[in-house]
Amino acid sequence: MAVVACASVVGSPGVTTTALGLALTWDRDVLLVDADRDPSQAIQAGYLRGADLGGRGLAGLARAHRERRPLHDELTRQSVPLTSDEGVTRRFLPGFAHPGAASVFGQVWPDLAHALSGLGAAGTDVIVDAGRIGRDGLPTPLLIEADAVLVCVRSSLRSLAALRLHLPGLVDQLESLPGHAELGLVVIGESQPYSASEIAKAFGVTVAFTLPHEPGQASVLSDGAVETRRFGEGSLLRSLRAAASGTRAGVTARARLIGGAA
Repeated sequence: MAVVACASVVGSPGVTTTALGLALTWDRDVLLVDADRDPSQAIQAGYLRGADLGGRGLAGLARAHRERRPLHDELTRQSVPLTSDEGVTRRFLPGFAHPGAASVFGQVWPDLAHALSGLGAAGTDVIVDAGRIGRDGLPTPLLIEADAVLVCVRSSLRSLAALRLHLPGLVDQLESLPGHAELGLVVIGESQPYSASEIAKAFGVTVAFTLPHEPGQASVLSDGAVETRRFGEGSLLRSLRAAASGTRAGVTARARLIGGAA
C-alpha cells in the first residue's frame, strides 16, 4: 500500500490540484484526505461544485476519537465518493470545517495516521493533501506513516525562494524519523524559467515528476469547470496518469527494497 503526502511552501503552486489529480488517476482503490491545517474546502467548492457532504470529515473523526471509537472504522463513514468509476473506488475525506480547528486536533493525528496506514490491509492507498508546510513543518504522525512526501513548487524565482526557506526544516524533520519517507519535488510549469534538472541540482532533492502549467485544464479540478471533450486527452491528465503510475511504482519498489534489507 502507499501513503503519499503532498505539500507546498507558500502561495498557490497547485498542491490541492496535484493531490486530487493523483487520486483521480490512481490505478488502485484510493482515499484522498484533506489534511490542510489552513482550511479552504477547495475540493468541496471546486471539483465537487459545492456538494453537500453531510458534515462528514475530520471533525467526525475527532468526535470518534473523543469517544474512543476506532478511527479505522470511521474512515469510510466520514468519507464520500469522489467519483462513480467502476472497478476502482475513489473516496474523499473532507478536511477541517472551521479556521483554528487544527489547533485542537493534535491528539488525533497519531490515531488518524495509524488508521490511514492500516487501509493497506484492505488494498486502499492514501493520498494526503497536507497543505502548506508552515513554520512547524508537517504533522509528524503523518510523516511517520508516509511512504513518499511530494512538495509542489513552481519554477519561478519567487516560488523557489520560498522553497529555499522552508525545505531545510522539512528535510530535518524527515531525517529525524526512523525509516523516513522518500522526499521529492513536483515542479509545475517547468522552464518558467528554471528546468527540473536545474531545480533538483540547486536543492539537492530529486524531482519526482513535472506537471504542465495549464490553467484551463486545471480549472476542471480546482474550480469544477466543465470538462471539454478532449480534457481526458489533454497534457495535464496525461502527465497526472504518468505521475500516479510512477509514484506508486516507486513506493512499491522502495517497500520491497526495505523489506529485503530487513
